[in-house]
Amino acid sequence: MTSTTEGDQPVVADPHAAHERYDVGRLLAFSDGVFAIAITILVLGIPIPNVADHADLPGALRNLGPSLAGFALSFALVGTQWIAHHRLLRKLDFCDGPILWLNLLLLMGICLVPFASSVLTRYGDVAAGIIPYAALQASIGVVFMLLRLYLIRHGVPLQTTLAMSWLPVVTFLVSIPLALQDTSLPFIVWVVGFGLSRLRGGSAVTTQAGRLWRWTRSRF
Repeated sequence: MTSTTEGDQPVVADPHAAHERYDVGRLLAFSDGVFAIAITILVLGIPIPNVADHADLPGALRNLGPSLAGFALSFALVGTQWIAHHRLLRKLDFCDGPILWLNLLLLMGICLVPFASSVLTRYGDVAAGIIPYAALQASIGVVFMLLRLYLIRHGVPLQTTLAMSWLPVVTFLVSIPLALQDTSLPFIVWVVGFGLSRLRGGSAVTTQAGRLWRWTRSRF
């Protein structure tokens, strides 16, 4: 396609750039759809109380506490993962095979969150119900790190947030052995880790993490 103005030479649109924009647009649209569906399915894990006597409804609603807590936890995590995905790819101007496959691997993990959340809600009082959820979230964090590193390698400026990207992975990995000792400990670790990961700017945690990253790079 060309466009001309009086006295100007024809301007020819770059077909390669248009193709890249098309590919990036499809990747982002598909990703947003998967996130939206996964975060919507989470609510299906909250059962509707079935009581014979309407007077028993308040008690039945109170018994939904674990289901509501599981929904809130997973909603917050998937929501923050969508925000991270948005920030990670908002400067993306190319789309190749590794990005597509890493993104698909990430979305596979997101699709499994509603299932793992239902298991956690029903069996959160035993380690076998907690560990799958923690392992899934740690895996999602690893894929995020791999995608981030690949983008940095190809010139996308993400170095300033790289230092904190390991925190979700460490948080959920640490909670796995803790679940074998006390099933309440993982939830405490998750809340603390989530709070630390929300710190921004010049916080002490972010500053120290940045120093640790620079020291590691200088040694290796």
